[in-house]
Amino acid sequence: MATTVDKALSIMRGFAPEEYGYKAEYDNIGLIVGRPENKVTKILCCLDVTDKVLDEAIRTGAQLIISHHPMIWSPIKSIRGDDVLGRKLLKAIENKIAIYAAHTNLDFVRDGINDFAAAQLGLRNVKPLEPYIDAEQGVGRVGELANKVFITVLKGEVESVFNDKFVRILSEPYAQVKKIAVINGAGGGDTKYIDMALAEGADCLITSDIRHHVAVYAADAGLAIIEPQHYSLEHAYIARLVQTLKIEAKSKKINVEVMQAESEISPRY
Repeated sequence: MATTVDKALSIMRGFAPEEYGYKAEYDNIGLIVGRPENKVTKILCCLDVTDKVLDEAIRTGAQLIISHHPMIWSPIKSIRGDDVLGRKLLKAIENKIAIYAAHTNLDFVRDGINDFAAAQLGLRNVKPLEPYIDAEQGVGRVGELANKVFITVLKGEVESVFNDKFVRILSEPYAQVKKIAVINGAGGGDTKYIDMALAEGADCLITSDIRHHVAVYAADAGLAIIEPQHYSLEHAYIARLVQTLKIEAKSKKINVEVMQAESEISPRY
């Protein structure tokens, strides 16, 4: 029996249900483009649905893209071939490629992006910064390193495990840290995440997209920050997502090939 878009997506929904994500206007989780009844033999997983990823889906014959970031963030009034988003939407529609976004549900869920980041850093006694689904799942993670380290040493570890040469430190370079908070993606956009980390006794927050007023707030509060790129902090997880979905597909006896997009690159070179 042929696999449909809807049936193929059951492997994603079984792992990170849509209702696990933020129920907020800014988020957009679920099927964004495509017919649920269309046939699927190949799924392409990515962080962002770029032109290159769409071209790769066409080239490899993938009928479904599962991305982390939603292709459509806010209401649109037109789909035109002479603007960036419209061009990509038309390319997907004309080539019968369905697009699904697993955003904050994939952030918060057990064994999702935040748990992966915490594990890569070797954190122990890990728990959510803010439980959202249950006591073990929610916003960010906080845990402890085996020993205190200089923040410059931890910066080097972040560079290594996330393959990122653009990591920055926002603190004294030889401050020592042990209890570490991690928020994948844009945790640097609001001071509330600084307060969450401090409330859990964290010495350091690892997150991306630090706004100036947030950096000032953290400095005054005495919280060190390590800032990798948004791309690298999350893209490192996509290979794990592919493996998870392969296992889910096998357990559900869904005959579909799951692949990682090879055309993605960071906006920074």
